[in-house]
Amino acid sequence: MPFCFSDTFKFAFRVAISLTLAFLIPMAMGWSQPSTAATTVMLIATTGSRRESLAKGTLRVLGTIAGGIIGLCLVGAFAQDRMFYMLSVSIAITIVFYLRSAYQKDPTLFMLTGVMIMMMYNGGDAEGAFLYGVERTFMTIFGVVVYTLVGVFLFPPRVEQNLHKLAGELVASQQALFEHISQPVSDQVQIPVGEDSPEALLPVAPPDAGEGSQAEDEQATVTVADLSKAVYAAQQALEGRYQTLSAECSEISAYKKEWDGTIALFSQITNLLMFAAKDHSRAGGHPAEFIQDYAGIRDELIALFEALPDAWHSREAFPPEAIPQLAVDKQKLEGESHLYRGEAISSCYLFGALRERLVQLQSCISSINSLTGKVGFSLPLLAEKPAFIWWDAENAKTAIKVFVIYWATGLFWIYANPPGGYNFVIFGTIFVSILSFMPMHPAALFVLFTLGFVVSVPAYVFLLPELTLGAELGAFIFAYTFVAFYALKGPVTIFFLLGLFTMGIDNSMVYHFGITLTIVSLFYLVVGVVVVAHFFPFSSKAEHLVMVMRERFFRHVSAIVWLVQQPELNGWQRLSMRWHVTVAKTALAKLTLWSSKVDGDLFPGATPSELGEYASQCDLVFHHLLTLQQAESKLEVSPLVHTARQQHRDKVIPFLVEYLAGDPKVSHLVPADVQHDYQELEARLDQFFTEQEWQKNTNSDIAYFYIFLNLKKNLFESLLACYRANEKVAWDVLTHKRF
Repeated sequence: MPFCFSDTFKFAFRVAISLTLAFLIPMAMGWSQPSTAATTVMLIATTGSRRESLAKGTLRVLGTIAGGIIGLCLVGAFAQDRMFYMLSVSIAITIVFYLRSAYQKDPTLFMLTGVMIMMMYNGGDAEGAFLYGVERTFMTIFGVVVYTLVGVFLFPPRVEQNLHKLAGELVASQQALFEHISQPVSDQVQIPVGEDSPEALLPVAPPDAGEGSQAEDEQATVTVADLSKAVYAAQQALEGRYQTLSAECSEISAYKKEWDGTIALFSQITNLLMFAAKDHSRAGGHPAEFIQDYAGIRDELIALFEALPDAWHSREAFPPEAIPQLAVDKQKLEGESHLYRGEAISSCYLFGALRERLVQLQSCISSINSLTGKVGFSLPLLAEKPAFIWWDAENAKTAIKVFVIYWATGLFWIYANPPGGYNFVIFGTIFVSILSFMPMHPAALFVLFTLGFVVSVPAYVFLLPELTLGAELGAFIFAYTFVAFYALKGPVTIFFLLGLFTMGIDNSMVYHFGITLTIVSLFYLVVGVVVVAHFFPFSSKAEHLVMVMRERFFRHVSAIVWLVQQPELNGWQRLSMRWHVTVAKTALAKLTLWSSKVDGDLFPGATPSELGEYASQCDLVFHHLLTLQQAESKLEVSPLVHTARQQHRDKVIPFLVEYLAGDPKVSHLVPADVQHDYQELEARLDQFFTEQEWQKNTNSDIAYFYIFLNLKKNLFESLLACYRANEKVAWDVLTHKRF
């Protein structure tokens, strides 16, 4: 297809149309300050999501009105005392921009509120401040309305198709993991990765240098850890995208109950697969030995996985079929050990539960978009994503940055009278809040703005004076904006787009190069402020943030491990668990982001590839730990698990976590010794189970006990893999100075 059908083209086209209309309509109507509406479009487009809705636009309008009212009240209360006014504004915007950083949905809601609070001050002139504030509020609202309407009606994203694609990738990853862990042991040695196989979704590491053509001819192999990573990544992508869209998309809200159930069932299937994911059987047997018609059941489950993509296109709901119980070979189990029988019971439980969830998922998917069908069973509840993340340190640091930069630029405005006057304070504070802890190099901002300036100055001198028609001016604005948003991504687009605003486009154009240089000087000062804020008062250097996130992640993982080992959690401990999980998840995302931004030339031994592998292993550790934590509601009621925890306390996994967290008490670690200690613990747990009276434990208790052991084993092995990745990184070089 031509490039114009790409999502990037559609987004750039929508923004270019919006910004062009935000300029031309006010100019055609004779309204003042058209650049305010255009600036609003620019800020929303560079900081908000790509999908627009009328509900989101309404909230932005309300945020603009609220910011305008607060700003006018502060002007009226402290019009005669500039310092008290600045103090009140600095406190207000610190709170607002902290809420913007912590808010997980549309951040432009609070951003526009903060912008309006600062814009209400008419450069220190109390006279006419009210009319000035009303005009700015009106033009900001106009910019919001234009951008919202264009986004809703022009190239609206096809949300359901995007979710179907993500769901298909998740099903393929789940199917690949199931096929791997359910096939006979003799066939698990090597799995060829074909173009059409589900395993083809997985990245395969290239052979080491020096292996030659012989290594290239060998078939790629896939491990349980690789498949688990793919499943977790696909699950996270689907859940994240759905949480973003479900609150604002009418296509989803019409069937939100079914959608919630679908996402929750996908999560349950992922957890069941993780419960069963292992490289070998603890008892030495395989489900094929004790489950009757094992091959037929395995084929049935694979067929259910393969049928899920087709269920999205069904116009009739599939009622869930009755599922017969799995039958086991009782004669074979009678002569086996308790350990072997326990393995058989847990395998039957997992296979039966997986088959039940797949049938329910197929029925739930088919009921979406069905005119008459309804789900005939109770759907699981989907955990709602919190609207705010209150416990993120970088959000608080951003708020402090806003307070410091506002006062620094404000004092510079008072005593040095820079070009642009109070606008220097406004733009400096806004851009610092937007670009705080963003993965960009400070020098790139100067390059982008200079590039925009190089384009805008010739246009100001040679092109604008020759434009006589509004259509010609609109074409120029459209082309400039389209190039900016098509070629660049994220908030850094602002600095190229500022070149458009240096030309001072208005109905009454006064062509004076001195005016243009004044505006350019203003924005160069703003760029300088953003660069200073990159290092002060908190450093945003990639190597520094990697070290901070590494320590923070494992500090909270250590706390989660300690809480998971408790026989029963009280109310305070449950709240503490939620806090540690939230902070660890956020720290992991930032560790992954900043690991790719470290300059490998400056820090040999800590290249982005090595740090990326380390972050990937940390991600697997966290997901295995999260799976264990989510299973606690069932594990804690199992008497076998409860007794085993009391009699055999695990000290190996906490030791590994403390070492990875950099605890000074844990100075060294020998993998062979740690593996030996863990094998001894497993042997004691196996002996503990053998000593239990078989008749006193239900099949579900026995199944939960083996699920518990398997989850612990997966966590231990992922921690060892993380340790090996950790040892490959020269962490000391990240503490060295760049110069």
